[in-house]
Order: sequence, then structure tokens, then C-alpha cells
Amino acid sequence: MMQRILAEFSALPGADQAYIVSRRDGLVAAVGKRGRAPMVEHATQLVQAMDKLEQTVSVGRGLELWSEGGGLFLLTRLSEDASLVISGKKGGRIARWRHAVECDVDMLNSVMR
Repeated sequence: MMQRILAEFSALPGADQAYIVSRRDGLVAAVGKRGRAPMVEHATQLVQAMDKLEQTVSVGRGLELWSEGGGLFLLTRLSEDASLVISGKKGGRIARWRHAVECDVDMLNSVMR
């Protein structure tokens, strides 16, 4: 079921990959184009930076981060331990990605248990 949900995310306009990373277990599941490895190290560093920002500045807990540099990157926290990452090409529709995540986040959390 988790693979199916991730496959739907990776089929969104401009998306190449969708994967879940865990603090404890590393890469939990991934779906994407053949020959392209998930950026697990990068995602882990971003989650750690969000945690550090939360502790040092009174910003609050970071639940989502998106980047529109050379490509698109959306990181959404699913739980205290796990985060969903969707990455893709520049010109993708990040608002559609966010909407799709909002619609399926409860289902993903139930599968993660």
C-alpha cells in the first residue's frame, strides 16, 4: 500500500521521486525513475537543520520545507520519526504536490504504524 501511495506522488506533474526517510531506519520506502537514487543524506540533513532551527530560534516546529532551486524538493514530516520527500524537475507544480500530500497523509501514517 505504501508503495502505491508513493507511486501516485512520483506520478505528479514534474515529480521524479517520492520516498520516506526515518531517523531510526534511514530509507523506509522509495519509488522513482530507474537509475536515480534517493537523496537520503540530503533529506536527513534538512530534517536535522529544521530541528536545530526549532531549538535555537523561537520559530516553532518545522513541519514542511520546500526548495525551488535547480530542481524542486518538498519535505513533509509525517511523524516525529518519519518524513516524506518528493523531488523533481524545475517547473513542477509544488502546490499540487502539497495538496496530494495533504489528501493522503492520514493514509500514509496508518500504513507506517
